[in-house]
Amino acid sequence: MFETLHMSPRAILLAALIGGGALAVAPAARAQSVTACAAQASMLALNFTHEFAGVSQTDHESDLWTGRVGGALSGDLVMTLKLLGSPVEAANPVWKVRTRWTLTAGGDAALVAELYGTVNWKTGMMHLSGAVTEGGLAESEVHVDGRFVDMNGSGILEILPSTTLSQADGSVWNPRCS
Repeated sequence: MFETLHMSPRAILLAALIGGGALAVAPAARAQSVTACAAQASMLALNFTHEFAGVSQTDHESDLWTGRVGGALSGDLVMTLKLLGSPVEAANPVWKVRTRWTLTAGGDAALVAELYGTVNWKTGMMHLSGAVTEGGLAESEVHVDGRFVDMNGSGILEILPSTTLSQADGSVWNPRCS
């Protein structure tokens, strides 16, 4: 009923090493997968696009962009950007900036975030970080990596819920799981 398999001692050792290596790799791969899933579950990543809309009529100092945000939250986006420094520094290709991001979903302001960072007008790259100051995700950390092309922007807005949003069981609230 069973056939006898004849293998050299060298082949048996090689098979044991390969099999053992596969067993050793599997838990490490599972651990990385679980860690990545946990990180992804607690972070909210939104895509954005916006177009230059002129100078803000609110403060007459900030530049204004309007657009859309999509992902787990979607809606209208208004971003104001103000150069930190003197008007003379506007001639430099890299600006230190303060921005205000307002995401409106369904007619209500879902969140407002105050972000600081840099815009490199020569390369078009924008890197910002800060916090949500208003809305259900208040006090959450926010990071933006974006790019401007012909004054229109696009990129990723990442929201990392604060520990104050943690649930009683210790898990972090995630709108994808609600």
